[in-house]
Amino acid sequence: MVLTRSHVLRTVLATCCLTPITSPIGAALADDVTWTYLRPGNTGIMGDESDAVWIDSDGNVFVAAYVPSFEEGGFSRFIEGENRWENVSNVDHPVIGDPSLIGSARISDFVQTADGTMWMSTWRGAISYDPAVGPGSLVRYGADNSLLPGGRVMDLDLAPDGTLWFACSSVSWGDGGLVRLDPDTGTWTSWGFGAQPDGWPGRVLCHAAVVQPKPAGGYVVWIDDVFGRVVFDSDTETFSNVPDGSAPGTVKSFLVNGTDDAGNTWMLRTAAPGQPYSLVYRRPDGTFVAPPMPFSGVSELDVFRAKGDGLAAMVVGTEVFVFDGSSWTSRGEWRDGSFTYGVDFTESGEVWVSGKGGAAVWTPSTGAWQRHRLSNTGLLDYFPRDLVFSSEGDLWVTMNGGSGIGGIGRYDGKRWHNHNVATYGLGEDWPFPTDNADAIAWRGSTESVVFNPMQNGIHEWNGKSYVTIESQSRSDGLVEDSLGRLWSIGNYFSLRYHDGSSFHDVDIAGWGSNIVADPQLTGAVWACANLEVVRTDGKMRFSRTNADFPELNPLSDVLTTVAVASDGVAWVGSTGGLFRVDADTGTHEWFHPGNSDLVGNQITPLACTPDGRVWFTNFNSVGIEASLMWFDGDEFGAISVAEGLPHAQIADAEVREIDGGYELWLACTSRGLAILTVMYESSVKGDINGDGMVNGADVGLLLAAWGSTDANADLDGSGLVDGADVGLLLANWSG
Repeated sequence: MVLTRSHVLRTVLATCCLTPITSPIGAALADDVTWTYLRPGNTGIMGDESDAVWIDSDGNVFVAAYVPSFEEGGFSRFIEGENRWENVSNVDHPVIGDPSLIGSARISDFVQTADGTMWMSTWRGAISYDPAVGPGSLVRYGADNSLLPGGRVMDLDLAPDGTLWFACSSVSWGDGGLVRLDPDTGTWTSWGFGAQPDGWPGRVLCHAAVVQPKPAGGYVVWIDDVFGRVVFDSDTETFSNVPDGSAPGTVKSFLVNGTDDAGNTWMLRTAAPGQPYSLVYRRPDGTFVAPPMPFSGVSELDVFRAKGDGLAAMVVGTEVFVFDGSSWTSRGEWRDGSFTYGVDFTESGEVWVSGKGGAAVWTPSTGAWQRHRLSNTGLLDYFPRDLVFSSEGDLWVTMNGGSGIGGIGRYDGKRWHNHNVATYGLGEDWPFPTDNADAIAWRGSTESVVFNPMQNGIHEWNGKSYVTIESQSRSDGLVEDSLGRLWSIGNYFSLRYHDGSSFHDVDIAGWGSNIVADPQLTGAVWACANLEVVRTDGKMRFSRTNADFPELNPLSDVLTTVAVASDGVAWVGSTGGLFRVDADTGTHEWFHPGNSDLVGNQITPLACTPDGRVWFTNFNSVGIEASLMWFDGDEFGAISVAEGLPHAQIADAEVREIDGGYELWLACTSRGLAILTVMYESSVKGDINGDGMVNGADVGLLLAAWGSTDANADLDGSGLVDGADVGLLLANWSG
């Protein structure tokens, strides 16, 4: 008989009644586990220090930003329609720059060549990037692979012949000078210290290289250096000095990004001795135009952008001005204070600026500035304390950004929506007199998030407003049980549950550490303090103190945390090893370096995962390299920092199941969030979905692929999914 799809369906239904998916127990950890990282330096605009903003020819807005204390950052593109940022950071792409080298990820300018390649100047060399290809196209250029001298690249510009010009300044880590690159041929030319026969005077503190086309073809490059100004002529391939002095009309400085699309180049000139400088532009034919200014003059101007035909924008202090070809108009101050480093604009009237405090955009429709900072675009904290997933799969995390800015945030996989005092309308306010939260949990009963602003009670956010459950208290852990009751563990001898109207105390000994809902016992939780671990529903009570474990010294050893498995089993950590506690039988097993392959004596359980593993950290153990460890009941395994773990000091962990595996989300102290993705391995014919078993779930996938060439369901390799594959599936049935 030839098996048809309907025959298969009837046969399988009779055989297995479509057994639910069952995860494998004790399966070996796959070699292809992967890490993903979320930090301030690769989310949102990636830092409150932004040296450059740029709008490309298609209207895409790019902001270069970084976190100086960690030297993480790069550039990000604003997806305006989705209010999110697409990040390209050295966190994910080390080629951008080594965080151990100050300035490696600090981008100061952008240009784009005719083939669409983006070029960026950095404090340590230059970067090229093809947006059509993506991060795989990133290339870093420095003294090791180019003629860039190794110092800080202050500016770059694009010439009409396609060559790139780099103005470099000598700093403690490298030399300066002027460099030219022909991207088509890969030819580099450099001018550094020492006078050259072509007229180069040996400048090494260059901070601007501004290209201006000539009417009859060719171009000049205006080079600004701390010790004077030089001009290069492409027709003669020679340099000449630009006259210096205090006479009226003498050029004071050339402006970075000072040449517009029509070839007009803006500069500052001396108006009269002792007077402010005048802002003028030089046409390609050499004539000067001095537009009327909105003030008497300027003493210095570094933040400027010219584009179009006679259009420009500049920032004086933090006040932004735009030029429409005939006059200047103020757009007001984009923020209080100073230190603006970048400006760009569109012909439709949008103006973007960047500097200390992130970036901001002024739009004609609102006539106002909209700020974009880490506080309202990304993960604000390198030291997250607690995290939890909502029913919809969104991540909620506690965040403290320092300097009075902190609270909580929600991440939907693409964008952040934060609660703090600096969201500027792109998040929620934070009405609590503290800049961080200690604990956070999700309440499925009310579809809301509950949290504890440090020492400021317990509050709930329902999506529209805050609801106060309790004022002026502290919680070190929050969880909701299966009855919808909220539990809190506190500092000392504090374990409580809220019945909807008030809190009720439950006994526990010691300083509170963590609390976890019991997956099977109705209304029950497991709570761990340093002197006792408790399983309770408020009335029933199972307890083990540190003195109840004869393997520990109750005078010196304490408990750490608890991770809960199934069937009444929990894993309890201590300063003397790892315990498997069975509450149903009242027994326990002890694992330590003397009787197992466990590495380390101080063990902090984090989570139990669907593949039967308990995950823990051995941070603070003596004489070892701390790592993230796992135990599947048979063997121990470890993942070290060298294998992708950012930090073994882990404040919290949460598990999220995905198709074919799970994600372990870790709050790594000083390193933000790390996500370890584990896919189930399967060597069994018929295990199409990779859950480690052959069962009804695989039947559904095979039937969906019937008659196709789907390699996953083509178990016999015949090139077609048919009845022969069903035979292999049934022969290996394990469900």
